[in-house]
Amino acid sequence: MTKKKSDRLALVHDLAVKKREKADQYLAESRQRMMQAETQLQQLESYLREYQEQFTQSGKQGFSSSQIVSHQAFISRLQHAVRQQYQTLYLARDQYEQVLKHWQHSYAQAKGLEKLHDKALDVEQVQRDKKEQRQIDERSQLTQRSGFFSSD
Repeated sequence: MTKKKSDRLALVHDLAVKKREKADQYLAESRQRMMQAETQLQQLESYLREYQEQFTQSGKQGFSSSQIVSHQAFISRLQHAVRQQYQTLYLARDQYEQVLKHWQHSYAQAKGLEKLHDKALDVEQVQRDKKEQRQIDERSQLTQRSGFFSSD
């Protein structure tokens, strides 16, 4: 005996739900990576500003040329780290957008299959109701016929 359409759709729907749940997980992980990249960038920029302000305040007392060169080299490395972190954040945001699109597709697919499954269940219920009504009608006709013949 073949399985009912609703049973077959239930299996496919279950697979789509599992796929959506995986997409939920990937989306959360991607969002976390993006937020970490944003936090690291903010921390680097804050540290760079603080260091520059501190150097400016200390500079009022005077610096040797080697201290200035050392400071400029450190500032350059910090600025390079900030640029790299911007790139990391850009990539994390891009990845998040891609994962979000995948998640939206998975969600829509699962929702669509759920609707198809529900519709198949409704159709099967209508078919069962019609079959039951036919059986009731047939019994009623048989009862009427047997009553018609027995009254003779």
